[in-house]
Amino acid sequence: AGDQITIGAMTPHAEVAGHAALAALCPSICKLAANIGDPAVRHRGTIGGSLANNDPAADYPAAALALNARIHTTSREIAADDFFEGMFTTALEEDEIITAISFTAPAKGGYGKFPNPASRYAMAGVFVAKSADGSVRVAVTGASEDGVYRHDGLEAALSADWSASAVDGVEISSDGLLSDLHGNAEYRANLIKVMAKRALG
Repeated sequence: AGDQITIGAMTPHAEVAGHAALAALCPSICKLAANIGDPAVRHRGTIGGSLANNDPAADYPAAALALNARIHTTSREIAADDFFEGMFTTALEEDEIITAISFTAPAKGGYGKFPNPASRYAMAGVFVAKSADGSVRVAVTGASEDGVYRHDGLEAALSADWSASAVDGVEISSDGLLSDLHGNAEYRANLIKVMAKRALG
């Protein structure tokens, strides 16, 4: 942990998934990439494209937020906390293009995802990351009406005790969560808890 990682914006998901050196430093992001969409999507889609689009059910925004990543563009560097501004909305200006994403490899990390059975997008995805200094960040994708977000309750619980049992005591509110034919807000609230545990496993 503590190693600096930079991934070029044009890197396809399949390349991230199969990168041995990256897997040695941050296996959680390789696992995430390996489960995006299907093979056709993984060989054409890129990490920069996913972040710029900020689809509310995309996987990479959760990784960027949980890993406290920096988004490098043609004109500046943007912290992940400042980059995602809501569903399909980012801090990018109209003439600005993402060139790379960088982050510090976490001491521990994982991603749990409940995929839509047909399209494989995240109905709920939870990325957990613990830094070498012990600080914890937890990002949730797929579940909220506002897109990707950090979950304070899960962060506090896992900072105190990095274990699945710590997740049990966390109240996951269904306020602001998506309700659709695939699952209502209460269902997604439960999925967040289950996926957080899976991410730790």
